Amino acid sequence: MAMDPQVERDVERLKAAVVNHPLLRQPGVTRTDMHAFLYRLCADPETFVPMEQREKVITALLDTWFRFDALQSVMEDPFVTDVHVIGITTLVQRNGRKFEVPDSRFSSEEALGEFVERQLDDTPYRYSQSDPMSDAILRGGYRMNVVGGPGTRYTVRDAEGRIVTEPHTIVSIRKPIYPFTLDDLTSLSLLDAETRAFIRLLMQLGDSFIVAGGVGSGKTTLMNAMTGDIPSGQLTIIIEELPEMAPLCEWAIRLTDRAENHEGKGRIDMVRNLINSLRMNGDNEYIGEVRSAAVAYLFLRTSLIVKRQTGTTFHSHVGLRAGVEGVLTRFLLEAADGAGSRASVQNIAGMMGDKIRFVFTLRDTRHGKRITEIGEILGFDFGERALLWQPVMTYDATADAFLFHGVTDAMQERAAVEGIEVHLPRNHEAVRRYRIAT
Repeated sequence: MAMDPQVERDVERLKAAVVNHPLLRQPGVTRTDMHAFLYRLCADPETFVPMEQREKVITALLDTWFRFDALQSVMEDPFVTDVHVIGITTLVQRNGRKFEVPDSRFSSEEALGEFVERQLDDTPYRYSQSDPMSDAILRGGYRMNVVGGPGTRYTVRDAEGRIVTEPHTIVSIRKPIYPFTLDDLTSLSLLDAETRAFIRLLMQLGDSFIVAGGVGSGKTTLMNAMTGDIPSGQLTIIIEELPEMAPLCEWAIRLTDRAENHEGKGRIDMVRNLINSLRMNGDNEYIGEVRSAAVAYLFLRTSLIVKRQTGTTFHSHVGLRAGVEGVLTRFLLEAADGAGSRASVQNIAGMMGDKIRFVFTLRDTRHGKRITEIGEILGFDFGERALLWQPVMTYDATADAFLFHGVTDAMQERAAVEGIEVHLPRNHEAVRRYRIAT
């Protein structure tokens, strides 16, 4: 629910007045202490808040402070994906680069410990000196890993400037992705305008896809943005190991893994969620990331069953030349392994050619994150034992330039059947054959 504009203005005014107050940097300050302090400020002429608004303003401000404490500014930054607190040192990963943020450090390890306790409050996760390790999913989908004790050390410089290691508590927080739209990602140059229009067409048609790339290349960010182009009136199911996506469509069901309880029962993993989701009769189904051979195989099987569209992200190194075909190699081997003795790589490739239409590859370049290649799978030729495909878009990393080759005849035909006009150029690239090794 949106905050009342007047309450929001009062919150920002009060926050500006006290954001650098030393009380906020003292360990052991409770929410009750801060409430009393803020209530007094609300009565001062310079920070006056009307009586009828005070509780709303104070509660809103405390919810912010006591959520992420010294880390609030970096947690609010949409370009920060990971935060690492090592003792009193705070490192962040922003736009794929890591650097230290002195303004977001805790005053002491004791203050960091209190922060961890507050984050784990009202969750099933615990952290203690007797068991100094916790891997928690926090409210809002944040994943927090905590490890401490004498076996956890970090490099520092001693009085003589030598690098030594000292024991420190280490807290790593992985943020859910910021819900950038495709227009946002176009502005950020992850893709160009023609590719953005192409993705809109892809989502209108309901063509299934795989988004592949390395760690931090923007895979989940792109797939999440694509959900903003799902036509209205469709039920979408999203299956993830962790709640990372923030779908931009209506009628979206999210299913995530659940750990077993203290009796060792009740575990729900991605495979179980995938199988169960087929009983939910969704129009579209997306997998947060294929992380195992079993899920790779089930994704292809699911693609043949789901009414309309399926999509997934897949971790695969994307080099300067190892684009679509490199991803096909890895995914087919992974899925064949997941199928076990039930299918050969050739059968898995045939299954892929039946329903999966597009492979996107992404890479974190020196210019920033970019879609580096898009290929359309046209089918599987059993005689030649080859997947047929055409490049739709390629990226020149030297010139930092996108080359959109156009919409294939196959896609034009699908659009014509659906009565969708296509205003993108026609693709004249030669059909390529990705042959399956026997």
